Amino acid sequence: MDDLLRNKGILINGQVHLSPKEAHELSLQGAVFVDVREEFMSHIKTFDVTKIFIAPLRTFKEGLEKLPKNKLLIFVDATGIKSKHAMEYASEMGLANIANLAGGLVAWERQGMPTITYQRMRVAGHSRCEFVHKDHIGQ
Repeated sequence: MDDLLRNKGILINGQVHLSPKEAHELSLQGAVFVDVREEFMSHIKTFDVTKIFIAPLRTFKEGLEKLPKNKLLIFVDATGIKSKHAMEYASEMGLANIANLAGGLVAWERQGMPTITYQRMRVAGHSRCEFVHKDHIGQ
């Protein structure tokens, strides 16, 4: 386990799960985020960290060899579930300096950690759908 992870996170079945604050602090110390969301999702909103590697889960096995082996890798996604699976797979393949961001981007934002939202990709406008009380359906 990387010295950066000492006394950090929650250890579950030998795997470290970090809070957003811990993950942010580690990113400032050189840790690399590995975002396993689909690529289009990272083009809408992403983690504002110095080093991030986009490795969508559907092609993760092929991209695993491209990950830096000499850095602490923090696996991230929207909620922390898919990133946990990616971290487990990376561990099975021999990577040791790894952790998971518990709660993913949702928890990251809730705790006020920095994000980047790309305005050109935001959904805007009005929906043609509207809520109607069930008594008024068909009228």
